[in-house]
Amino acid sequence: MTGSRKSKALLILLAICLSAFAWQVQSAGAVTQAQKGAAAPPPPQKEEIPPDSDYMFRKYVPVIDDIKAKETDPAKRADALLNWVKANPRATRAVAYAASFYGEVVSSAIKGGDAQKGLTMIQAFQAAAPGDKTLVYLEMYAYNQSKNYAKAAEIGEKLYAEKPSSEMASTLYQLYMQTSNQDKVLFYGEKLLAEYPIDKSFGIALQLAGIYAQRKNAEKALGLYTQLMTTYGDKVPPGVQEGAWNTVRAGAYTMMAADSYSKKDFPKAIELYDKVTKFSPKGDEGCQAWYYIGMAKWQGKDQKGAIEPFAKAFVLGKALSAKAKENMENLWKAEHNGSLDGLDAVIAKAKSDLGV
Repeated sequence: MTGSRKSKALLILLAICLSAFAWQVQSAGAVTQAQKGAAAPPPPQKEEIPPDSDYMFRKYVPVIDDIKAKETDPAKRADALLNWVKANPRATRAVAYAASFYGEVVSSAIKGGDAQKGLTMIQAFQAAAPGDKTLVYLEMYAYNQSKNYAKAAEIGEKLYAEKPSSEMASTLYQLYMQTSNQDKVLFYGEKLLAEYPIDKSFGIALQLAGIYAQRKNAEKALGLYTQLMTTYGDKVPPGVQEGAWNTVRAGAYTMMAADSYSKKDFPKAIELYDKVTKFSPKGDEGCQAWYYIGMAKWQGKDQKGAIEPFAKAFVLGKALSAKAKENMENLWKAEHNGSLDGLDAVIAKAKSDLGV
């Protein structure tokens, strides 16, 4: 190849290389410009620590403890705790912790006789932390102390629905006793009777038996009176005056005896009516008992034996006395050829026996 041809070839090769380099530079520049025009990616966000996490709870507890320690005045301590809750309502665990100290101040106010102040404080806390339930039991207690039994029962019903317990059933039973809501008294009373033996719940059994008797539900009333007398027929329950319990026993045995009499179980009726005369020998139940002992003996073909109890029913001067006198005289006449001679002695003995 001649020199001029070599030179020309080199020039062509150089031109090609320069052209390729220029294209690469242009492409790189375009990419750089595109990168410059694009928005820079945001820096990584710092993840929030949940306010109810263990970490934050451990962080908040010393703060709350410090408030309790420094604020010796109860009112100021409650205000400081409430302000902290308002600032940290999402810290649910720590809010509940603060509520326990706040509740101490509320409880003192209620026990001190200012239930309304306690309610106002509770409502302020609940407004700051609507999801916290720590003070609900105190709220129910405050309504009870302020004699708003219906509102207390309303709260108690919600608590019982969430978590049934014999303790809450007992509370509701007492609240409904205060409002004379017999349906609810029966409802919760039956739950308590199912939970506790009769020797631990005799007061409830007695109350329910009285309501059932008043409602003419003889089956329910009789069942409860029978349980009561099986356990406490021959003894007085702890904490009860004997005189008061004698009245209960007289009434219970009267119902039980009447049931036996209606079923024509006259020996059992006599046995039970005899118990009535032991606990109410001269009262209305006693007069009724003497009368029906006479009737049961008469029905059992013991006409002579019926005369003495009829005499005792007569001398007591109660509602059945006139009828008892009529039966007594008829039976005496039947035994003495139509004569009443000697009946005065029977009547005198009846008076002596009863002390009338």
